[in-house]
Amino acid sequence: MRFFFYRHGQTKGNIEKRYVGITDEDITAEAAERLKNVNAAKAETVYTSPMLRCRHTCELLYTDLKAVIIEDLRETDFGSFEYKNYDELKDNRDYIKWLSSGGKSDFPNGEGSLGFKQRCIFAFENIVFDMARKNIKTAGVVTHGGVIMAVFEKFNGGNFYDYQIKNNEMISAEYDTDKKKFYNTDRKLLWMR
Repeated sequence: MRFFFYRHGQTKGNIEKRYVGITDEDITAEAAERLKNVNAAKAETVYTSPMLRCRHTCELLYTDLKAVIIEDLRETDFGSFEYKNYDELKDNRDYIKWLSSGGKSDFPNGEGSLGFKQRCIFAFENIVFDMARKNIKTAGVVTHGGVIMAVFEKFNGGNFYDYQIKNNEMISAEYDTDKKKFYNTDRKLLWMR
């Protein structure tokens, strides 16, 4: 199976370097215009997060496919850090503690790191099952940076933060259903910065 993982188009919160998790904001007008000119990788089906920024990105990338919405492909709940940026949080004790953990501790009043990763892995495994059942070989997945990081950490090895992806990037990978591993991974810019 071949997968094309897209991080959603840029939002106002992304531009302001905010922790955008459960905030349901749309992509910017500029991102939408640029996405209209992207030749998305050929796929037989496409899966997306339920969040507006992903659904809109998906509609622009895959105009000829009806997206399958997967609830568990949504971004993490950043809790007390939600929709704040470094400048707003730099003096916050909980934030300093979270940073000192290397970003591995849970978000105060938010989603736990382990629970988030398990949710993402479960969502991906359900996609694989759905594709196998329907005999589908290629799929687009439009989701969030954290979701992509969690899935690739599990099925490609390495560290969660090895797989940070920008708003205008896509990572593709072959998935070996027997070994439950990715191979032939490739990162691609959708447009020049």
